[in-house]
Amino acid sequence: MRILYFDDYKLGVVKNGNIVDVSSAVENHGILPPNTLMESVIANFDSLRPKFEEIAAKSEGVPWDSVRLRAPLPRPHYMLCAFSNYLDRENSDRKELPAIDFFHKGSGVIGDGDTVTLEDLGEGATAYQPEPEFAYVIGKNARYVKEEDALDYIFGYMNFVDVSARGPGVQGRRTTFMHKGMETWAPMGPAIVTKDEYPDPQNIQVKLWRNGELRQDYNTSDMAHGVAKQIAWLTQYVQLEPGDIVSCGTHHRGLSNINNGDKFEMEVADFGRLHCDVVSYGPDKLVAWAPPGTKKA
Repeated sequence: MRILYFDDYKLGVVKNGNIVDVSSAVENHGILPPNTLMESVIANFDSLRPKFEEIAAKSEGVPWDSVRLRAPLPRPHYMLCAFSNYLDRENSDRKELPAIDFFHKGSGVIGDGDTVTLEDLGEGATAYQPEPEFAYVIGKNARYVKEEDALDYIFGYMNFVDVSARGPGVQGRRTTFMHKGMETWAPMGPAIVTKDEYPDPQNIQVKLWRNGELRQDYNTSDMAHGVAKQIAWLTQYVQLEPGDIVSCGTHHRGLSNINNGDKFEMEVADFGRLHCDVVSYGPDKLVAWAPPGTKKA
């Protein structure tokens, strides 16, 4: 099942490419804030799913392109992103894995059709790049989880973009606030795809297009640390709860720079494409830069 928000944060499910309003199935759907409501849906999904299916069986819904799509989790409690989690460098030795590590993305969530704004971060930032990522949404409280049990704690999967500033000055400071945490730098959605549709999270394709040109096309099988290991590692230190988002990092080959007036799209498998426009409040032209071992745009 694919669950999303549309228009004024009505709760919907996808049916044959259309969207069916299932808000009436959820108690307090007009009272709770959107994120709290979605967290409740996730935590109580086993009892709600039959109600959603009953409503969807009686309605054809409305066309996808006739509504405004919203981020499915507008203000998540945790939005954790993996650092350098793909074996994508030239001459990468798969026997020497990078250390597992995460950062908290902040609160810059936007949804499909929204605009990424590029702030002027000074001379330290020479490029801005959208990193397309496979993300998963936690379905139940998770603390001290064993790796072999970890996938049981996932509710579903989602498109996610980690917009990042690049450049020697920014990278040298290593402050995630400066190069990862600006407003609008966490596009997600348009829908959460429940995990039963994709039983193996380690064999899923991720793509990104810039101005209509395919720039990245990689598979989650290239992760240094898979989803189950991530959950086991994270829950040593924090309790993950329903609605928390964990994004798995990106494959750096093919990363492309974005600037004022650009458009980019990304899609994991067939989750539904996520579209974003770009507006720059900094210099109109940025120096092309890329991490070692990647091709410059």
